[in-house]
Amino acid sequence: MMNLRPFQIILLAGFGFMAFFALVLLANFQGKPSEEDVVYGDSVVVWGTLPALVFETAFRNISQEDKAFNVVQYREIDARDFDDELINAIAEGRSPDMIVLKSDSLVKHRAKLLPVPYESVPLNTYRNTYVDGADIFALRDGIYAIPFAVDPLLMYWNRDTFSSHGFAQAPRNWAEVTSQVVPRITVTDSSRNVSQSALSFGEFRNVNHAKDILALLAIQTGSSMVTENERGYVVSINKSEGPTAAPLESALSFFTGFSDVNSTLYTWNRAMPEDKNAFISGDLALYFGLGSEAVGIDEKNPNLNFDITTVPQGTSATALRTYGDFYGFAIPRASANPQGAFTAMNTISSARFVSDLTIGLNMAPVRRDVIGKGDNGAFRATMFQSALIARGWLDPDPSASDSILMQMVEDVVSNRALINQAVSDAVNRLILEY
Repeated sequence: MMNLRPFQIILLAGFGFMAFFALVLLANFQGKPSEEDVVYGDSVVVWGTLPALVFETAFRNISQEDKAFNVVQYREIDARDFDDELINAIAEGRSPDMIVLKSDSLVKHRAKLLPVPYESVPLNTYRNTYVDGADIFALRDGIYAIPFAVDPLLMYWNRDTFSSHGFAQAPRNWAEVTSQVVPRITVTDSSRNVSQSALSFGEFRNVNHAKDILALLAIQTGSSMVTENERGYVVSINKSEGPTAAPLESALSFFTGFSDVNSTLYTWNRAMPEDKNAFISGDLALYFGLGSEAVGIDEKNPNLNFDITTVPQGTSATALRTYGDFYGFAIPRASANPQGAFTAMNTISSARFVSDLTIGLNMAPVRRDVIGKGDNGAFRATMFQSALIARGWLDPDPSASDSILMQMVEDVVSNRALINQAVSDAVNRLILEY
């Protein structure tokens, strides 16, 4: 056997180490990522209060076509905890990269959000892409959310109840509601106790969407609600762009008239159950609720023969209107990956992927091209129609405005204040919230 000299041993050991080092490099080397692989960055964390399962399913479907989208993750947070969670996360340096923003929370969170400048998304392009109501996210200094869905206020009607009272279809305008539906369907005894109700207007605490209904009536009467100028927010909720001088006063008068026991329109009172439950049980003929509630109502009472339609309008209305909650993707200023978040929000809200997301949420899309294609799914044709005429408003804070408008209604119903006094007090309190 040949003996190796020390020099040869050292040389062979060196070659062996180099070979081993090369194998380690080859095993761990992954190459330079392509531009497609890093388009969203390393991670995009999305927070929202909407169901996680819907977003996870939608994101998984996107990832099947766009592998880089795997870095986008959604976290569902209880709506009661969302504001505190967001504030704490920003303060502790762990802000999400994107949030699902509901339109009534825009004012409250505006200072925390990064607006998309109009140089990046021109206002004309935005308006040509989305329905008019989505303009709520387009403020003076930029676009605060890229919209993807709207949950419009609709009118649910009990087909059996209407048929039993000789109605072939739901009312199309408020005149039909007041002159025909309420007098013929509402049943009261000699003591004015209501055993069957046509409509759940007049109270706040047991009317599920009382604030939305008041906003609907004010908007239909010509209120510009809340606008913005160079000095800040302008509360014009009781000022009209139309012939009605005081739209909120008109809305409040109409709304509370249905709880006046001395009125021919009397059909509802505070002692009655929550209106949604009354509708599900078959004791209420008309329920004003959001489109997303339809599936749940059907599941709770499969035997309930109901349908949905657009909300009634004024008899002389030329521009149809309903109320709607708009949803969009917004970027917190504290996001560690704003560019990736912007790319992700555009992918999710694109015409290619947004339909599956809105179907899962039981909402309507806000893209004009998607609405234009229509949808034959149960209830969705009506939701699409309502999406085109839906409007929201720049609510200063949902909890605060709930309290303010509830007091306004109850002051009138309990005769503590005249309508104009209650409205004036409510408007002044709202102004202080901005």
